[in-house]
Amino acid sequence: MSVFLRRFINHKKYILILMSTVFVGGFLFGFFQYSLVNQDIKDFFQNLFYLNCEGYQNQYQQYVIQSGVYILICTYLSSSYFGHVGLLFLLFLKGLQLSFSFVYVFSHIPVSFVLIVLLCVEMILEIAICFILNIVCIHISIYVTLITFYIEQNFNIKSMMNYRLNNIIITLILFSLSLAFRIYVIPMF
Repeated sequence: MSVFLRRFINHKKYILILMSTVFVGGFLFGFFQYSLVNQDIKDFFQNLFYLNCEGYQNQYQQYVIQSGVYILICTYLSSSYFGHVGLLFLLFLKGLQLSFSFVYVFSHIPVSFVLIVLLCVEMILEIAICFILNIVCIHISIYVTLITFYIEQNFNIKSMMNYRLNNIIITLILFSLSLAFRIYVIPMF
């Protein structure tokens, strides 16, 4: 195996740099495209914080469904050959959703210090869920692609399943914290 591929597999910093670039690109693209898109797309993408002009809507069922589908799609794409491309597209859409949410919240809701702190905490939890899930899923997808097409090595399914289960456990813990934050902390303010 070449030195570059060994480093790429062993050091996830290249994957993290690529993911950060795609996420920031989606975030900036969302600010640019917000005024040009259809209202239905705006309504879908601004549902990250569940705030409207009257206040907070506790729609945690929709958040559970959206996040559950996101986790399932990422887990499925991690086992495919070129799933890392799809995972990067999903990360781009998360950046787009985050920017649409910010534009919506700051243009329709009176801004206070508590709201900014709550939005920052919610944003950090969402980004952490996406990055932890995607970095491991992209790593698995690249590993599957390299083992299948490039490296003459046996695929170790046991270690990959342990790696994937650890990833899902960490993601579900962060998801539970985010959900608890939505249900118990945000409605108090």
